[in-house]
Order: sequence, then C-alpha cells, then structure tokens
Amino acid sequence: MEKKKLVTGAFGFSGSTLIRELLNEGHKVVGTDISSRLKDPEQISLKKNIGLDINHPNLLLIESDLTNKGSLYDLFEKTGEIDIVYHTASLYSYKASLEDLRKINVEGTKNLISVLPDTISQYIHWSTCGVFGKPKHKGKNVNIPFNESSDSPKNMPENARCPKNTHIVNEYSISKWEQEQFLWKCYRENNLPLTIIRPAPIYGPGSTYGHGGIILSIYRGILPAIPLSSKNSITCSVHVEDIARFAMHISGKQEYIGEDFNVVDSSIISYHEFLHYIALLTGKNLIDIPFLPMSVMRFFTLTLSKILINFKLDNYFDKLNMVEPQSAKYIGSSYWISNKKSKTTGFTYKYDDVKEGLRETVKWLRDEGYL
Repeated sequence: MEKKKLVTGAFGFSGSTLIRELLNEGHKVVGTDISSRLKDPEQISLKKNIGLDINHPNLLLIESDLTNKGSLYDLFEKTGEIDIVYHTASLYSYKASLEDLRKINVEGTKNLISVLPDTISQYIHWSTCGVFGKPKHKGKNVNIPFNESSDSPKNMPENARCPKNTHIVNEYSISKWEQEQFLWKCYRENNLPLTIIRPAPIYGPGSTYGHGGIILSIYRGILPAIPLSSKNSITCSVHVEDIARFAMHISGKQEYIGEDFNVVDSSIISYHEFLHYIALLTGKNLIDIPFLPMSVMRFFTLTLSKILINFKLDNYFDKLNMVEPQSAKYIGSSYWISNKKSKTTGFTYKYDDVKEGLRETVKWLRDEGYL
C-alpha cells in the first residue's frame, strides 16, 4: 500500500500546484496549512482556478501551524504513514520583519523537523537561490553564474552568516540561509534524509506576487518606466509547474539524499528585455530612462516603500505587493543561476524559456480578471 505524501503550505503558490500534480499522478496526499488559509473563500476559489480539486478522494487537508509544535504532533497522528515530506511552507513576504521571518521560516522548520516520524524516507525542502547573495567583484556588481558549488549554507562553515565575496540582499533570503544551515546540520549529525531545492523567482498561474506583481504593476501603470541601464542586469525565473515537476522527479530516489539543486529555467535575459516583453504582452508602453543607474532607481524605490510603510499607506499596494523594502532591494541585483545539475538528473523543463511561461501567465491573469 502506497504511503502518503505530505505537503506543507498546501494553499501556498508552490504547495497547491505540487498537490495538483501529485494527485494527477495518482498519489495519496496530505496537505497542511494554517486554518485561516484553508478556510479562506478567496483561497478556495483560487485553488479551483488553477485546477486543484480540494475535494479529491486522494487528498486530506489538515490544519496545522509551524509555530505551534502541538499542532504538528496532532498532524502526524492524523495522517497515517508518511513517506515523503515536501516542505514548501514559508513566510514569503518582502515587508515582513526579520523577526517574523525567523519565527516561521527558521523556528517553524525546527518544530517540524523535531516531530518527523521515523517512516520518512525523504524530506524535500524549498529554499531559494537568494542564499547565493548578490555577486560583486572589487565592490562592483558583476554578472557571474552561481551553481551548487558556489558558496551556500551547505558548504560554508556553520557560523557563516553569508557567502564570501557577496552579500545576501534582503531579510527573506537571510531567513532562508539560516533555515538551510539548520537543515544541513540535521543531515550531517542526525541523518535527516534531506534534499534541498533552490527555486529562482517563481511565477505562473495562481500568483499575483513576485513576477505576478511585476506584470500587474506594468499593466496598471505603477511601473511606467525603467532605467536603460537595466540592459546590464540579468534576471532569472522558474515556472511553478516546473518546480512541482522537479520535486516529483527527484522523489523517492536515495541518490539525491544530501544533494542540493538550483531549479531555474535556461533563459539568460536582462531585466530590460524581461520587463519590455511583459509590457508587450499586456499592451502597455514602457519608457526607457537613459543615464539613470539602477542603484539610483533602487534608492528611490526603497525610500518610497519606507515612506508608504511609515505613513501606513502600504495597504493601498497590497494587491500589487510591489513597493516593499525587501523587494526594492533586488533592484540593481543581477542573478545568473546555473540549472546544469538539475538537468543531469534527466529532468526536462516544460517552460525552459521564460517568454513561453510569461505568455501563459498573462493569459491566466487576463482570464481571471486581473488584467
């Protein structure tokens, strides 16, 4: 009899897509999330709109909270035998404090690990490519590729707070660095059957945050112009379906225990081309601003976001989630992430070209009334 798969963050962007794909493959799935999300009519409607049947006979949804260890004990008492845990749950917010991010992403993960039953054969964890930091050389931004041998929580000393010669851009990535440090320690000292996946910024049907927020910002005129200098900065992406497919691809394979994988499409694309392509898809005009360094754009956006928060005006941007301090800190960064290791497993990306995935995402946003 097949053991069940457990997905944390069941109603999150990655978690709900993963559950949909697992059910489509005939697996029995337990999904868990906090009560407020599982009961939210807007979230329930959104899951339906991405093709997830929350009443599927092979799906059991159970409330739990990473910050409440008692609820996690109850979770495993109710699930029966679990084979693989997919830990997608995270506080993914670019305006949350480091304290709040640590409470869920670090301490919550510690709570989950402390109650894992012995039946677990693999623990697949969602981290982020942000742990590699912002590449610099002699104090200046540079475009260099990061791969799994680059400095990361896996191969740096336990007391390291960031990669050498780079710095971690924002508080969210700091929390993910600390989260990974703890998990690799558990792998080395307690034989946790760990596999880490590090997604690039995730996009696709089902989300208006991150890249989805950028699409809406361009469409609604919140982002009417960009620096021409954005031609020199690389952005990276991965479609949410490819994240789910890759996690399933490496599931149940002992050779991937103790391994880390960057999960990112093969597009090498500048911010300039990326943003202009979104403008083309949404039928908007995006103006190039010559002689404006990305660093100045970053300073302006970061200052604006702080003003909005200080005057409690940031709620006006909740549907866009664009003008936020930690999001603004990405401006001027350049991320070139190698996916070679993920492809050596035999995995084929469905959306290896970000432009194809963006076309589908814009269509979904239009069909659902966001555009």
